[in-house]
Amino acid sequence: MAEILNNINLELVKSTSNKAVKGSFPVEKTINGEFNLSGSPMFSAEVVSEFTKFKFGSDEPGTLGGKGVQPSPLTYVLFGVMACYGSSLAAECAEEGLEIKDLKVRGKLSYDLSPVVTDLKAPIITGLKLEIISGTNLETQIKKAWAKCPAVYAIQNPIPTEIVQVSK
Repeated sequence: MAEILNNINLELVKSTSNKAVKGSFPVEKTINGEFNLSGSPMFSAEVVSEFTKFKFGSDEPGTLGGKGVQPSPLTYVLFGVMACYGSSLAAECAEEGLEIKDLKVRGKLSYDLSPVVTDLKAPIITGLKLEIISGTNLETQIKKAWAKCPAVYAIQNPIPTEIVQVSK
C-alpha cells in the first residue's frame, strides 16, 4: 500500500524525484479552447486530467463587457495559484514527515482595470496575497513550498511568451 501523508502519495513523489535527479524532467500542458461569439460561457475548453475530462467555462465580468455568469479568467488564475501552492505546501510537509490536521488557503488578487479599458500604461496586476490557515505552525514549510510551487514561480518570474496566429 502506498505511503500517503497529507493526501500526498509519497511513493509517487519519490519516483518522480528519482527521475528528476538524473537530469531534466520536462512536462508540457496544452489546452484547446474556443471563444463563443454569443452567450455564456464566453470562452470554453475541455481540460483533461490523468483520469478524466472536464469542461471549463469563463466569462468576463460585466465591467469588461462580459456576461459575468461563469468565473472570470482571473478567478481561474487565482484558483490555480492557490491550488498549486496548497498542494506544494502539503507535499513539503509530507516529505518532512509533518502530519497536518487542517490546511486552508485564502487568496487575494489585486488588479487595476484602467489599463485594460484605456490606453493608460500602468501595471494591471498589482498584488497577490496568499494566507495560510492551519492549526500547525508551518512557517518553515511555507517558505520552502514558496520556492517549489510552479504557479508561484510563474507569477514571480517572466515566462518566455509567444502569441502567434496559426492557420485553421
